[in-house]
Amino acid sequence: MALRMTATNVHEISEGLWSFEMPPHQVRHFGGAQSSVGARSVMIFTKHRYDPKARELHFDADGVSAINIGTDPVVIGLDVNLDKVKDKSGKSAQSDENERSLGHGDKEFLRMAEKEMSIPMQRASIALLNGVRARSPGDLKKGKSRNFSDTPDNFWYVIFQPRIDQLSITVRGSVDHFEPVAKLPIKDDRGNTLFKVTSEEDVPAALQIIFHAKRKNR
Repeated sequence: MALRMTATNVHEISEGLWSFEMPPHQVRHFGGAQSSVGARSVMIFTKHRYDPKARELHFDADGVSAINIGTDPVVIGLDVNLDKVKDKSGKSAQSDENERSLGHGDKEFLRMAEKEMSIPMQRASIALLNGVRARSPGDLKKGKSRNFSDTPDNFWYVIFQPRIDQLSITVRGSVDHFEPVAKLPIKDDRGNTLFKVTSEEDVPAALQIIFHAKRKNR
């Protein structure tokens, strides 16, 4: 039987995105996050129920993983299920509030995910982008084909590969730099590092790699 836990005084930032308090030493119990940058911790939830009236987040301990350990007792929680696909046509039902909070390029990325990818990979794309934006403000910039680069600091770069239903992601830094944290297969990409996202289950590991990338302002 899974251990059921509850976070209280939870603030819902938007659908599937929350903020609450938990000391860093407690966050560490939910997986050995290799990333430890900034003030806020980041946790991924897969088995949970949010009660907006009570402002409580109920979750199974085995359905949570920590991808960053911050210095302050403030946690950003992300629902990687993000059940956005609600109609039989396979179109992703984004809320108006979520659409307004994203930049033009981010919205274009989500529209391409709708158009080009399977429903499971639509969910993976949404979870990936929300996971990045929870920790790094910015906007994606579309290239000439199915590729997007992050602005203003292009520390990660993503390409839709609809024929094989995958995302190809390149991050700044050599393979040697990422080997200590990579939980997905990685390979050299002209001095940088490339890996693939093939399912929603890959997203926490993908975010861990992305936020280990070298940044221009650090």
